[in-house]
Amino acid sequence: MRSAMPSASATTALLGIWHDVEDSYVEEYLRWHSFEHLPERLALPGFVSAERHELIEGPGQRFCCFLDVKDREAFRSPDYQARLDSPTEWTRRLMPRYSRIHRALCEKRWEMGTGLSGVSACIRIASNGDETLRTQLHKICSDLLEQQAIARARLGEIDQVLTNIESEEKRLRRNEDAGGYDLVLLVEGLSVPAMRSTVHSLAAVPLAQKLCHEASIYSLSFSLRSAGQFAQWPASNGRPFDSEWFCHQGRLTY
Repeated sequence: MRSAMPSASATTALLGIWHDVEDSYVEEYLRWHSFEHLPERLALPGFVSAERHELIEGPGQRFCCFLDVKDREAFRSPDYQARLDSPTEWTRRLMPRYSRIHRALCEKRWEMGTGLSGVSACIRIASNGDETLRTQLHKICSDLLEQQAIARARLGEIDQVLTNIESEEKRLRRNEDAGGYDLVLLVEGLSVPAMRSTVHSLAAVPLAQKLCHEASIYSLSFSLRSAGQFAQWPASNGRPFDSEWFCHQGRLTY
């Protein structure tokens, strides 16, 4: 069996957003999110990779998206704030079609495993700062990784101050909140049955009553990873993001 050692990820922050989309806009949303919005984010300093997942089962929102970020300073950068305050026309058209919006800017407490799997479980947790629960979750995920029952796990702790910063994009989304939880556990595996078993294992921890009911299983819909060469895009100059320019630069690896 392989050792359940932490991954060599160089990122220490995570952005998560969960939302539904009006049915009549879903296909357009998928195009916008894949070909403009995620590339736009990965053009920013410190933004390393992005994933979009779609709900298979559970009470969660239809879509959840995660961006791995070098550190929380990237969320404070003038480039990021300028982008949030200068949405493109396509963004202005699509973001008001979101509903049940939860958004969280997080510090990674830990990460273990490697790879990017097609099936994942997202568990949102109200721990009220209980370190014992964090320790238990780490132990269970380490054991599951050792058993090859999961491939990767990440625990993010929400930074409420950063999450609550106002922006034009937040005003477009309307009725956005952090969902009443303070931890986000993302666990990736190899099959839907394996993820069901993982959710069951995590719900069996002694402090299970503190787990939020938002334990849902998702499939990977789309992912991008930056090539780390975004200095040429002048994100802070107030110009709209130019997705055609960006694609022509070959700045992404698929």
